[in-house]
Amino acid sequence: MSVSINGLWINPILANATVTANATYGPFISPYVVQSAVVAISVNSVSGTSPSLTITFNAYDPYAYDDYVENTTTITSPPYPYYTASSSITAAGGYNIPISTIYNFYTIQLTVSGTSPSFGGVFISVIERVNE
Repeated sequence: MSVSINGLWINPILANATVTANATYGPFISPYVVQSAVVAISVNSVSGTSPSLTITFNAYDPYAYDDYVENTTTITSPPYPYYTASSSITAAGGYNIPISTIYNFYTIQLTVSGTSPSFGGVFISVIERVNE
């Protein structure tokens, strides 16, 4: 459930999750034009041999999006993003991915590697500064 507070739009992606495999979340559509954002990440525990978790934010063209999904009944991601930012995580802690582009449509992709990797207590939220 997204929340709007003082011009910030907060969209929780994961809350206290255990991540052991690749996943994609979204597509998400922001209700307002986003001026800037940050992907806030917290990881409470990491185990396995050479574990790595790469979190990738993919923004899509808000104008091309309308043409892409026209006459469809489900929302799908366009074939390519126009802006991508990511962070690789190998230890417990807090991380962020600053986003400095205007967008309305995005996905969050998780890529896990290593031998028996496990990331526990994972929280991910996208915090957007919007024009309401």
